[in-house]
Amino acid sequence: MHRHTCATLLSAGLNVVGIVCCERRGPRARLEFLRKWVARRGLRLTAGQILGRVYDRAKNRGRDAQVLRRLVDDAANRATIQRAGVPVVWSDSYARPDTLDALRRLDPDIFVVHTKYIVGKRVRELARVAVIGGHPGVTPSYRGAYSPFWALYRDQRDMVGFTVFLLDDGIDTGPILGQGCIPIVPGEDSHLTLAWKGMMQSSELQARIVARLDAGESVPTRPIDDVPQDSYFDVPTLGQFLRYRRVQASVR
Repeated sequence: MHRHTCATLLSAGLNVVGIVCCERRGPRARLEFLRKWVARRGLRLTAGQILGRVYDRAKNRGRDAQVLRRLVDDAANRATIQRAGVPVVWSDSYARPDTLDALRRLDPDIFVVHTKYIVGKRVRELARVAVIGGHPGVTPSYRGAYSPFWALYRDQRDMVGFTVFLLDDGIDTGPILGQGCIPIVPGEDSHLTLAWKGMMQSSELQARIVARLDAGESVPTRPIDDVPQDSYFDVPTLGQFLRYRRVQASVR
């Protein structure tokens, strides 16, 4: 999906000056991530979240893979990026000094963000015009992880959607540039395929917004004046996945 976002921007004819990929791979990085996760959430909650993910993947992995292949032509996206010859910077943190230096050399006006990692203030300040993010959920009601899952868990099908917004110091709390709903296709969709569809819709809207900014247009924003206290969601546990199966029948 990250490559799809990059390819969408390139296919729209935008002047993409560079791509910065943040990845933390290998056993050491995974163990450090798990250590921090347990420190923040506790061992019991972490174990429940791991079991929930295993359960969900066991039920949906095969069908989800089929839908993903239909939604996204990854080979074509790779070819689009390769043909463009855009510089690619690899890092394990956007805030690393060498990564910040690389971003300065790219001299960007706008950042389009598609990442699970934090993009801090020092990074955002390098974009002269805007830092535009996308989220597969309707903010401010559904922020954080697994937004389609939680909307369905709460029986709010009209809140399965996406948001394009300006990044700020919060998590999915920035001024809104645009939102939309994702229709559910019975028998096809899972909460994960709905998230993918939201990401795809976000990238198309991001491309249109950047094109407008490029043309010198003003793009209106809608500030989030009040963030609901119960609007930030974490990874579901096994118990929550099991209840989800009982309370909703819209998706796989």
